[in-house]
Amino acid sequence: MLYLLHGYSDEPSAWTSMGKANVILDNLIATGKAKPMIVVMPWGYGDMRMITNGWAAWRDEVLVGANFRKFAEALEQEVMPMVEKQYSISAKREDHAIAGLSMGGAETLMVGLNHVDQFAYIGAFSAGGLGSSHFEIPFPMITPASGAALQGRLKILWIACGTEDGLFTPNQTFIAWLKGNGLNPTAIQTPGMHAWMVWRGNLAAFAPLLFQDGSS
Repeated sequence: MLYLLHGYSDEPSAWTSMGKANVILDNLIATGKAKPMIVVMPWGYGDMRMITNGWAAWRDEVLVGANFRKFAEALEQEVMPMVEKQYSISAKREDHAIAGLSMGGAETLMVGLNHVDQFAYIGAFSAGGLGSSHFEIPFPMITPASGAALQGRLKILWIACGTEDGLFTPNQTFIAWLKGNGLNPTAIQTPGMHAWMVWRGNLAAFAPLLFQDGSS
């Protein structure tokens, strides 16, 4: 199964209304290019001040950190148990993936890399909100001593960003940090800005890589 996270200023339906995720996945599955899978698109805000404060919220590092932390807690403690109760899904981590765009891309990395016991596939598209330094704070489990072992538990660590995106440089800085700590992410660079055309392409390229040795 795939948890698919939306970006800032959007809500869960954006991945279908704007991202056409349903059309992309239906076509990939129908042509045998992707495995059938359950897709869960949860509400992506841990702290609603991120919305009420508008774009200025991103200048408040404490609020941004609280937003990411509370989202991760809600996903793990509320959303995932509800999904597991209502749907017949595999309990194996090899059958669980998480991906997202922009704010959801950062949430994907924070949840996925801090919970490799739950996710074997991680895909971040134009991740926004990671900052450009001190990555050891949101990713305390990643060190030069632990990185290779973490990488060994992942089927895919896929980080994509458009080359004309304002977040391109921060994404490359984060990728370099991961490599410096023993991980080996698949770094994808495509033409394009911070836009749905890029993210639709990211999903179309990422989804066929999922669950090729497992179920859904």
